[in-house]
Amino acid sequence: MSITAARFGSAPVMLDWSGTQPLTAEISAARRTELNDHWNRCLKKLHERVSGFYEAVQTPELSQLQESVTLAKAFLARPEIEHCVFIGIGGSSLGPMCLIDSLKQRAKTKIQFHFFENPDPIDWNYRIKKLDPKHTLVCVVTKSGTTYETLSIFMLAYDWLKRGVGLIEAAKQTIAITDPEKGELLEFARKYNIATLKIAPSVGGRYSVFTPVGLFAGALAGLDMEKFLAGGKKARDYCEKATADKNNFLSWAYALSSLGQSNPIHVMMPYTTPLRLLANWWVQLWAESLGKDGKGYTAIPSLGAIDQHSMLQLLRDGPNDKVIWFVNVLDFGIKANVPSVNFKVKSFDLLEGQELGQILDTEFRSIQRVMTNQRRPHLQLQLDSITEESIGAIFFILSVLTAYMGEVLKVNPFDQPGVEEGKVYIRDTLIKRKEQNQAGGSNDDNNAVHRLRLHRG
Repeated sequence: MSITAARFGSAPVMLDWSGTQPLTAEISAARRTELNDHWNRCLKKLHERVSGFYEAVQTPELSQLQESVTLAKAFLARPEIEHCVFIGIGGSSLGPMCLIDSLKQRAKTKIQFHFFENPDPIDWNYRIKKLDPKHTLVCVVTKSGTTYETLSIFMLAYDWLKRGVGLIEAAKQTIAITDPEKGELLEFARKYNIATLKIAPSVGGRYSVFTPVGLFAGALAGLDMEKFLAGGKKARDYCEKATADKNNFLSWAYALSSLGQSNPIHVMMPYTTPLRLLANWWVQLWAESLGKDGKGYTAIPSLGAIDQHSMLQLLRDGPNDKVIWFVNVLDFGIKANVPSVNFKVKSFDLLEGQELGQILDTEFRSIQRVMTNQRRPHLQLQLDSITEESIGAIFFILSVLTAYMGEVLKVNPFDQPGVEEGKVYIRDTLIKRKEQNQAGGSNDDNNAVHRLRLHRG
């Protein structure tokens, strides 16, 4: 019987792909050779820094670890700073959001993070009024320096700071993480003497958690970002040593590509609340990287055991067009035992003395068995525990898989032409609206009257 589960070398992550197809048949020699050729081409591109994330875990000039930690310590040395308004969107926010949320139980500083992503007036006004500019650091992240959603919120935040603490102090309570050589945000930061950290040009936004985008936020929370990078480095070491006959990525890619036509919808379901946002980060990585040329997969975030009471019925008995990516944790590192409340009925009595982590694991194993019984494709990623090292490893493993699947599907996993097209239309519309506002007009293609006219026409 073939092996259907293995660890990624010394990285604290295990993959079990036994549920992806009946009995998980052996890969044919020809198909394994083809997949290995794709793997070697992928590694060659990663070594050449087509995407710099692969080298960032071991290259200081790319990670900017020391610069990120030093600047974080400088802000932490200011006792008045208690909050961080973190402004970004997509890869500029999902990585640090997941990092902070997954490891919040290990945070060692008092900093409270407030992630602002959407240019939504209700969200902005509701949340910002709860903060005091005297106690708030503003961190803005955009690699291009021209992301409209991010810049619009930043302009509001910087004006809020300036009105609260004055122009000089506002600059001292702001940090910009952006391209090191160009971009309008960089120009602004230089003009007002705002501290900056650089995102290496070779690292795309959705892979940027291994740069100051993730490292500064983690350091500001008091997390050990050296261990975070070390987790990624252990996964990288596995990639360098994996052979054609013993490579988890080949087995993984084989299963997913084999199911690609029949099961194009992928659902990631972590069975622990701290990893809820891992699924959200993965959705962008998987969808934006591979959704091209009529190819790719529909990525859906979920959470166990909560979504057993919403998604499970569909996953079990709905269309058999999905692959469920279970993510579980072997050791939660903390326990909470259900006490006796002196009410001797069946459910209360059954739960008395049980430990919450064991209950959650029982839920996971049971639902995994349901999917197996129903022959619904699924795979399992298991973290030894939730630590800086394991989070760094899982981020890296999923990034490498994405780069590799780009080779398998013959698409570029590092660009986003659809997103760029949208940016062009947004810019053109904003220019038109600006001109109309300056002329005192109100002719808006998106207003209700105009849409009604189009409908009537």
